[in-house]
Amino acid sequence: MTSTNPFRLALVSMPWAIFNRPSVQLGALKSYLEAHSAVKVRTFHPYLGVARVLGRDLYHFISGNVWICEALYSAILFPGQRSWARRVVEEEAGKGENRIPFDFDATCAQLETHLTQWAAANDWQQYDLIGFSVCFNQLLATLAAVTFLKKQHPLLRIVLGGSSCHSDFAPALLKNFPVDFMISGEGEEALLNLCAYLAGQTSSLADNNIFSALVSPGPQSPGCVSKQLEVAGLPCPDYDDYFREMEALFGREPFIPVIPVEFSRGCWWRKCTFCNLNLQWRGYRFKPAEKMAAEVVALAGRHKVLDFVFTDNALPPKEAVAFFETMGHSGRDFRFFAEIRADYRGRAMEISRKGGLTSVQVGIEAMSNSLLAKMVKGVTVMDNLAVMKDALANGVVLDGNLIVEFPGSSSEEVAETLANLDFAFPFHPLTTAAFFLGHGSPVDEAPKKYGIRARTMHHQAARLFPAKIGAELALLIKGFRGDRAVQRTLWAPVASKVKKWQDYHRSRNKTEKLLLSFRDGGDFLIIRQELPDKKVLHHRLRGISRQIYLACEMIIDLQALAGIFPSFTMQQIEKFLDDLVAKRLVFREQDRFLALAIRRKT
Repeated sequence: MTSTNPFRLALVSMPWAIFNRPSVQLGALKSYLEAHSAVKVRTFHPYLGVARVLGRDLYHFISGNVWICEALYSAILFPGQRSWARRVVEEEAGKGENRIPFDFDATCAQLETHLTQWAAANDWQQYDLIGFSVCFNQLLATLAAVTFLKKQHPLLRIVLGGSSCHSDFAPALLKNFPVDFMISGEGEEALLNLCAYLAGQTSSLADNNIFSALVSPGPQSPGCVSKQLEVAGLPCPDYDDYFREMEALFGREPFIPVIPVEFSRGCWWRKCTFCNLNLQWRGYRFKPAEKMAAEVVALAGRHKVLDFVFTDNALPPKEAVAFFETMGHSGRDFRFFAEIRADYRGRAMEISRKGGLTSVQVGIEAMSNSLLAKMVKGVTVMDNLAVMKDALANGVVLDGNLIVEFPGSSSEEVAETLANLDFAFPFHPLTTAAFFLGHGSPVDEAPKKYGIRARTMHHQAARLFPAKIGAELALLIKGFRGDRAVQRTLWAPVASKVKKWQDYHRSRNKTEKLLLSFRDGGDFLIIRQELPDKKVLHHRLRGISRQIYLACEMIIDLQALAGIFPSFTMQQIEKFLDDLVAKRLVFREQDRFLALAIRRKT
């Protein structure tokens, strides 16, 4: 491997990656390997070709459902599973909103034709190694591509990596599919080592996260633990190949991509009991704000884009605020999406919005304090309401999931959820998401604690693989036996209430007034409240009543209020606020209060 005779690596991201985003995995790996070695990397994005063939709308619809994604390529890879795959698609396509009908057989034929043409259009034998990034919804598409390429070119060496490639998955993958290597965890150092090994520059696979069907365990040095990569020193991702492919495929129907960027790796909280998103990360690390800002500016200038999405599980709080403050003074009209925790609010939300944060995904997950405790979220219902309020007040679109059917949920927790949803009504609606058992999550590691009697293969996944292969695979989404039927019945009223909440907001003109707002008159304020039955109420608070309400704009406890208003007893303040709680103008959690109305300046 020299500059005159470089090692050639092809990196591939299959459907169903989001088509209007380059692959951050491929971009990061390419820039790292080319910066640290003589490896020449070419990245391929066949999901762009599939989006071109199917049309953007249908591609987007399919990519939103993991089982439809996997079923379509299951029918191609395993013809014997085709009837089962069809049933999976029929069941899943009938769920949810904004359904787009499509013909199963015709779509499978289009995908198979595309795969054949894509494979034939490239000279794969020029590459010393072909790597596939396997993340959400990409497993069976990748396995179909690998199987096809190996049939055409048996001597190709193929490696898989990505968030779906955890260590427990390796044995069955290497046994049942024509895959030569699998990397579990972060890819940069491991892939660099693998390239050096295949080029003859090192005699062993030094990274214990490289699994191989070709190399015996001896040379792999299994005791060697991969070092933690410092993300602050990573080069800017290289997305040039994506933009070339996009221009070739969509030159006459252009779109402006959203660029993925990486502020941090891992999760600084890492305690949520349902979560398995951090299996591939070793520890939590983040880039300095100035490094992140320079990267965004460089990518914007190179590709002439202004929309970015952070791939982080949760932004680093202090550095994120510093970053958005810098962006707010950049003179550019950036727009950012990020995932944040419920404690990212107040001044942080205000600064971030000015710096371009326009939409967020918040880990709401529950509106019951005992459920939040079971999930080890580290926040309360009041924190969730506060971030929902702050996002709306600052013009940030907030999306969040409400997990239903969590194992062991009680009728009291469901009742608490229903009651607290009344207080959330003025804010952007949540989306219900049925609990799923994630491989490696704390719930999966201690199932009996949550009333789970047995862990099984997910019933939809079982339809997509031949039984012998499926029984050996450790997939990221599992099935389980427990109190599922009871939970479905318990949570049905919550799902119904959230659906009505969504429908109400959807029916309103986006230019209409906030559902709960106030205008300040100096020594009085007027609160406007729109109810679920569309009745509009007005409440006037004068003098001290106004001052107490304004003091509750951020979460505050009763003792602090008594210190601010010493002429009133705690009992008097409590009685006044409890009256506002009954009217859904204030939320109470033990001795803490939060005013829910948002100031509307005319």
